[in-house]
Amino acid sequence: MKHSFINTGTKSRNLLFATGCVSLIIGFLTAVFTACEDAEYRIKENSVYITDAATAAKSTVVSMEASGADIRVTVRLAKQTDRDVKVRLALDTLILKQFNAGNNTNYLPVPDKYLHWTDSVVATIPAGEIGATLRIHVDNFDTQGKRYAIPLVLRDVVQGNIPLSASQSQFIYSIAKPLITSVPVMKAVDNIGVRAAPTTPWGITTPQWSLEMWVRMSAYSKNNQCIFDNRNEIYIRFGDANSPYNYLQIKFNGDGGRETEKNLEANTWYHWAFVYDGKTLILYRNGDEDFRFEYPPVPGGVVHFDELWWISSGTTYFPDLCAMSQMRLWKTAISQSQIKNNMYYEIDPANPDLIGYWPMNEGTGNTFKDITGNGHDATASVTDNGKSTVQRWEHDIRFDKQ
Repeated sequence: MKHSFINTGTKSRNLLFATGCVSLIIGFLTAVFTACEDAEYRIKENSVYITDAATAAKSTVVSMEASGADIRVTVRLAKQTDRDVKVRLALDTLILKQFNAGNNTNYLPVPDKYLHWTDSVVATIPAGEIGATLRIHVDNFDTQGKRYAIPLVLRDVVQGNIPLSASQSQFIYSIAKPLITSVPVMKAVDNIGVRAAPTTPWGITTPQWSLEMWVRMSAYSKNNQCIFDNRNEIYIRFGDANSPYNYLQIKFNGDGGRETEKNLEANTWYHWAFVYDGKTLILYRNGDEDFRFEYPPVPGGVVHFDELWWISSGTTYFPDLCAMSQMRLWKTAISQSQIKNNMYYEIDPANPDLIGYWPMNEGTGNTFKDITGNGHDATASVTDNGKSTVQRWEHDIRFDKQ
């Protein structure tokens, strides 16, 4: 008979040796990781950062007034030190390119000749203090609707041996001219209202679209006061069959209508933005989401724009006065940040995503220029007996000061 023998002594010794090796390895790795954690903790104990970058936003908009724009940049420490800390600031066009790519913007760097550091480019945080503030001034210049920005970074710490924050050492300051504009005040005098050219079919199709506008109603006394109609798939109005009519409703893609709460106030400016991404339609009121609704796919996967009207529901249904401004029609789904960043300011009419852009700021007359150059100039109707859709013009309207 054959017997199998197990050398338990040898096996035990091997096991003890292996266990000892594993323990040594674990101990070594623990020491390494502990050292790394301690080092990282020491780094995070103090750091230098831009205060604005500590917020959730990656950028902010600074208004360019008649005197230009003044930007106050605060450089801050996580905690005080017993010695001065000096930090060098700089402009970096690379982070501006990265920001544009990630946020669907086309910001340009502010030309050097308009940019002035009113203090040194080195911020000095005195011993015992927590921060220091620098000022940057931008001269007033003609932006021609384009958006400019200052891409600011903390370049290095020249004194103090404090690390820069990895995530809060850069920030974008966008410079924009606030809208101060003339606006038409309109009401229906016929069944035409305002019609955009051409009168022949436009032949524009797009899987996504967005629409923005400023609107102020003198009252909401009647249902079906239409402010946008492409005579095909989109119909936007104040009020449906149920009174009171102080709410906005949109009919889209054959839907029976989606509407806001009945809480609109007369003689109050509202910024409305409608965004359809091919699946969901979102309504923003003054930059904040009002409602959203997921629609079934549109036929053929595209929305058609062959004609466009507003103030178009006729004299019976549009008796109140409607002031309107800055109508922008896009062939893409714009973001909420775009809406908030642009609602009070000029935008570049050369943006290729615009189907039409009607500032409606002519100040006189009955025509509204489409400044994209796409040829969709609009005309407000005048009846044979001289009644005009445009009742009057108001001037020097500034939406961010309402």
